[in-house]
Amino acid sequence: MNGCFPLRKRHPGSFSSRESGTSPYAFQRGAAQHRAGHARGFTLLEVVVALLIVALGLAAAVELTTLAAGNAFTLQQKTLADWVAMNRLATLRMAGTLPAAGSATGHVKMGGNTFYWREVISGGALPQVRNVRISVSGKADGATLVTLQSSLAAALVPTAGAAAPGGLP
Repeated sequence: MNGCFPLRKRHPGSFSSRESGTSPYAFQRGAAQHRAGHARGFTLLEVVVALLIVALGLAAAVELTTLAAGNAFTLQQKTLADWVAMNRLATLRMAGTLPAAGSATGHVKMGGNTFYWREVISGGALPQVRNVRISVSGKADGATLVTLQSSLAAALVPTAGAAAPGGLP
């Protein structure tokens, strides 16, 4: 024994540390030093992959923001159109008389936008009832944003001298 390394059985064609005068672990130390030298930075491939991941994430964030903004605008338009329809129905209710069967159209400005409404009034199950359907769109011939359906009834107030329904005073 030489005191440093235990003797090993030599295979034909194998490396012998005695012949070269170097340690059999010299190659491993060199590889470790080589790896340590490259551990200080990233390879170009790693940087490109990281940038690709960041770019995909940012693209998804922009897409979601655009979608959210579009949905907010649509929701605002539908809310304003609903208010237009409710205003038309309130106008019909406050008229004091039942509207005649038929249809009417018009437009009104609300929230800085012009909305186009169309109302269709039809007879109900009773002569004192009218069915009302009000559709509102953002353009004269555009798609309907909101449709409101309701019924209007004449007040069941007896005239002077007539008996109230059910014999009530």
